[in-house]
Amino acid sequence: MTVSVRDLIHRNRGLLLLVLLAVLLAGVGASVFSSAYVRVLHRGFEDRSLAYAQAFAASAIPWVDRGETELLRSAALLFLAGSARYVQVWDGSDLLIDERVNGYRDLTLEPLETPLASSAGQSADATNLLDVRVPIEIQGSAGYIRVGVGRTSVAAQARSAMAAAAGSALGFVALFAGGLVFARSRGARGHRDSEPMAADTILQAGGLAVDPVRKTVELDGRPVSVTPKQYKLLELLAGEPGRVFSEEDILAAAWPDSPYADAKDIKQYVYLVRRRLAEVDPEAKRLIETVPGFGYRMVAPAVDQDLTP
Repeated sequence: MTVSVRDLIHRNRGLLLLVLLAVLLAGVGASVFSSAYVRVLHRGFEDRSLAYAQAFAASAIPWVDRGETELLRSAALLFLAGSARYVQVWDGSDLLIDERVNGYRDLTLEPLETPLASSAGQSADATNLLDVRVPIEIQGSAGYIRVGVGRTSVAAQARSAMAAAAGSALGFVALFAGGLVFARSRGARGHRDSEPMAADTILQAGGLAVDPVRKTVELDGRPVSVTPKQYKLLELLAGEPGRVFSEEDILAAAWPDSPYADAKDIKQYVYLVRRRLAEVDPEAKRLIETVPGFGYRMVAPAVDQDLTP
């Protein structure tokens, strides 16, 4: 039998809704986590870059005061060997040094108004650059040191964090969906195991007829009034006459959702079913036979072959 995609979705819409909800929650959680982590990464990066620039400024001021420009330039080049992309020193009137790495020599850096405090912000002329400004005082004049620090490393860490968060979210969704499918398959298998025969087959045991479609019981053509659990017991036993059903089999079929049912309930219902059958035919109570130590079975009366056409 061919099952269309539409029918498949219709049959499993509850499961699909749960999976979609899990995807949504996992996506939101991964997004919140990765965003918060990336903010922490960038904040830590800015703090470290500002500290490096301030340390460079503390070393550079004495060289500027003494006019040792070459030492200042050598220190700037050493600074550029790390993650810095450019270093500028402004003494209040002139640009003393403007050292840059390859690829940033054509970058336009307009002179700044002298900053009142150290600060760091995104460079307006280049992406992935943190522009750090540190105010300095040189011989009574207000100047500044300006350093551009590349964000390449922190950007890579941010991408890794987002990828890890996305992978964790997908893993959670996969585990959740797998658990639902496993639980659904076990439930379906348990339901199939509890069904003695196909629903469109009338179950016969001698004169006893159990109709799974109409949920009726007849004995020698006469109706037998039973409750749903009594019917379930008869349906199970009549499904395979002669087979001994254990108490566990009966509990699984008649009390699948009740963890408190036990052997006493089975004995009581066997007694009640025998009494209902005896109301129609006193001998019919013998149809259900107790097999001591094993369980119960439906006994179909033997048919005299000489009387069979």
